[in-house]
Amino acid sequence: MRGKVLIVDDYADWRGLLSGLLEREGHVVHAVATRQAALAYTAENKDLDLAVLDIRLVDVDESNEDGIHLLAEICERLPFTRVIIITGYGTMETQRKAFKHYKAFDFFSKAQFDSEEFKEAFQEAIEQAARDRQFWKDKEYARGQQFDIWQREKSGLDR
Repeated sequence: MRGKVLIVDDYADWRGLLSGLLEREGHVVHAVATRQAALAYTAENKDLDLAVLDIRLVDVDESNEDGIHLLAEICERLPFTRVIIITGYGTMETQRKAFKHYKAFDFFSKAQFDSEEFKEAFQEAIEQAARDRQFWKDKEYARGQQFDIWQREKSGLDR
């Protein structure tokens, strides 16, 4: 399944490596270097399947966890988008925070980016996002159909 992916990493080499890997798999990839660019992209693209975020970005805040803050913002704005965190500096505390507080889909060190485990997690995240989005659309469609039936029944009773 092809997905729509956002990569946020401040190092152009990493963005290029990840973009190339994912584009070869057939995915539509957009890569940016900053939190602000990522937020601008997510404001325009509500159908994003996956975001791959570096924890530390050039425009870091004092906690050095700008990527974690971006994770929280993406999860709030785009509930169907899955987020995989990548880092060269990950600690167990950061990993727990990403999962427990912000519901990250997965967490990898940059050394693992070309591993089968990363590729499988990536594909699973895209499939899960697409499934959840479709389920919601189907549910909303059914709810709309029930409302239409109720309206027709109601108008028939009022006569």
